[in-house]
Amino acid sequence: MSLVGNLKELQEKVIDEKVLEFAEDMECVIIESAANGYSGYRYQIHKENPDKHILHSKPFTEKLQELMDGVKVEFKVEEKKNILGGS
Repeated sequence: MSLVGNLKELQEKVIDEKVLEFAEDMECVIIESAANGYSGYRYQIHKENPDKHILHSKPFTEKLQELMDGVKVEFKVEEKKNILGGS
């Protein structure tokens, strides 16, 4: 297999592992949120998160959607502005 093929395979394996880990963690949080009367849950990805690049990826979102069994999964970029208008 070529180097590019090996790299893609490795990347896919890492994304699969992160998706499983994230889905397990989120399942409990979503259930608790629903028990408190909420119909959704917003997870914020902070700049300091070492897995930020994985969490932002389209393959991660797609695989998470498959695992979450009917729960809608979206990735939205929200820009916050400070009082002076900068971000």
